[in-house]
Amino acid sequence: MPPKQAKKTLWVECERCGCSILTNDKNVHIELNCGKDQVKCPFVENETLFTWLERASAPPENIPRDTVLVHPSAGTLIGAVIGKPLELKRDGAHTLVKRMWPSKASAPAAVILPAADLTGAWSSDSKKVTVSVLKQIVPQATYVSIKIKNHKIDTDISDILKERFNNHYASVGSIFVYYYFGKKLQIEFLNIKSESEDANTTWYLLSDKTAWNMEQNNVQKVKKKPPVLGGVDDIIEEIKTLIKISFNPTGFSASFQVTRGLLLYGHSGIGKTAICKYLIDNLNCHHIEINGPTIFSKYFGETEATMKGLFAKAIENEPSIILVDEIETICPRRSSGSTEQERRVTSAFVALLDNLHQETSKVFILATTRKPEAIDPMLRRFGRLDKEIEVPVPDRLRRKEILYALLKNIPNKISSQDIDAISDLAHGYVAADLVNLCTQASMKCFKRTCDVLEKEDLMSALTVVRPSAMRELLIEVPNVRWSDIGGQDDLKLKLRQAVEWPLKHSESFLRLGIRPPAGVLLYGPPGCSKTMIAKALATESGLNFLSIKGPELFSKWVGESERAVRDLFTKARQVAPSIIFFDEMDAIGGERGAGEAGVHERVLAQLLTELDGVVPLNSVTILAATNRPDRMDRALLRPGRLDRLIYVPLPDFETRLQIIELKLCKMSTSDDVNSHSLATRTEGFSGAELQALCHEAALRALEKDLDCPEVTMEHFEHVLKDFKPRTPASLLKIYVEFALGQSSG
Repeated sequence: MPPKQAKKTLWVECERCGCSILTNDKNVHIELNCGKDQVKCPFVENETLFTWLERASAPPENIPRDTVLVHPSAGTLIGAVIGKPLELKRDGAHTLVKRMWPSKASAPAAVILPAADLTGAWSSDSKKVTVSVLKQIVPQATYVSIKIKNHKIDTDISDILKERFNNHYASVGSIFVYYYFGKKLQIEFLNIKSESEDANTTWYLLSDKTAWNMEQNNVQKVKKKPPVLGGVDDIIEEIKTLIKISFNPTGFSASFQVTRGLLLYGHSGIGKTAICKYLIDNLNCHHIEINGPTIFSKYFGETEATMKGLFAKAIENEPSIILVDEIETICPRRSSGSTEQERRVTSAFVALLDNLHQETSKVFILATTRKPEAIDPMLRRFGRLDKEIEVPVPDRLRRKEILYALLKNIPNKISSQDIDAISDLAHGYVAADLVNLCTQASMKCFKRTCDVLEKEDLMSALTVVRPSAMRELLIEVPNVRWSDIGGQDDLKLKLRQAVEWPLKHSESFLRLGIRPPAGVLLYGPPGCSKTMIAKALATESGLNFLSIKGPELFSKWVGESERAVRDLFTKARQVAPSIIFFDEMDAIGGERGAGEAGVHERVLAQLLTELDGVVPLNSVTILAATNRPDRMDRALLRPGRLDRLIYVPLPDFETRLQIIELKLCKMSTSDDVNSHSLATRTEGFSGAELQALCHEAALRALEKDLDCPEVTMEHFEHVLKDFKPRTPASLLKIYVEFALGQSSG
């Protein structure tokens, strides 16, 4: 179609103001009374296009660089042809000059630029843009001087930039974008010269004859934003006090040896390094960072010399803080496998620490670690790292403070009540997880093309971000609901009373002066949904759920099994409120003296200590399941440990009916399948056997015809002939005797 025809069909001239507008926007233009709203109603006036900017994620293939995509009809109206320089302007942004390139696929008034090449105000949300043909004669640049605005590049990349931006238009103040090893460099033009000395010349054409000069001295360093901290004010204040006393021992503090070393420990991502850097920024004193990879050398004695030099530099610039991140990499605990270098470095570090006291230097050591037990014990005595502070896994109040601090700088519509609710749900989240939570929520907000964060974004991010404090023991709990378990209403209520209520409504228990159950034991025949009930409890309660099977705790190495039990309970306390679920509990808690003594008895002793020992189980509930409660050690079943015993019996008629109906609703069955009849005829069946019955009936139907549309009652009848309950009467008798023994005891 000829350009003139396109002009007539797409654009019309306003009879009142004389500007050209899109045919489809004629009514809008009239409603605006010829008002100049270039976003709602783009227009062309005096060979200038007033329209909106569209940012493309990636430019179309096979088009030259440094181009702007404009519809041919709009290009004709402003007098532009392919390759002609167009001047693009918007409020608050430097002017761009790009070559015109036609795009019939775009909207008639759209102006399209690659998003990756835009910086400053051009990358903002404002859409208004003005496009016109560049009027001046453009001379070739003979010399340009540039600087990198946002990164420090040690290498001169002038030749690379010269080739990349050949045939581009530039002026003094122009900012080009170049991606260098993953870094988005902003290149600012400081000076441009050409053979033409016309004072009116503002734009120049870069060519392969242009000489480029990259000014290293003018590189601007990007100031790092101070770390956002919340929920650790008490820890920061305590450390600040120690540092101030160390730097200025006056009065009473001058009469004793002040602390010059502090060990900060806690879970990974808890904020140890962030606390240290926050203190360094706020105390405005000289600081030096030491970490293993930067100081270790393969040459004999060089590592110690480097460390000595760093301490000497700190003393020269006192008051100073030396930050030793992950100190266990520099001074690990000595063992038979320790190398000679590790021993020498540790000894050198200890000597330098002691020297600070001897010379009363105003130098303070801030060391961080994730595993304090992995550090050489020499460092943890008085006079060295004599103060140890744990940064705990944030509880509900600390999580709330961290979220407040993070959301302070993000536009949001989240109320304080919403923050409280999200803090309650974020069990086990450390500071890094909460930062990740806000980042993921911001991404979801960005995808919705919204500028303000809402509660739904954070709630959605909660399903993506998993708590770091549980990562080693975290399991993906299947989405099992109470409604997926047929019947057992009384059992479900008992379980909620014993597990969910104490953790979710602890203030009510405190008010009435009663101690919630420490543990619950589910016992009953195999296949009666004990494990499934535990999964449903995990899903419905929303609490942190740690699932352990008996054999997982046992190790052939002496002491490792007991350590596994200790670590499990430590982790549960850190991420409280939480539930530890022990499946097949009789494998761990079997009666002592019933077999070969050894690792089993040591593990059981450790378990008993953890359940009711010196360290209380605050907001941690034990849930255990077993088929053989008679084999359990009596010490486990006393009050204060597994003090709530819940029998999970074979399903009664109502329960069987619900289980069968739940299963049948997921199957294609004929009208003659009678769930009441099946429930009546399956007396003594366990839940698992009822599921197997339905499964076998479906397989029977497929045996006869692979294209069978539905399962009939005949198929069930055939299976029922040979399908008998497998729970022996002797086992049921054991449960009765166990219950009687507990009640009489």
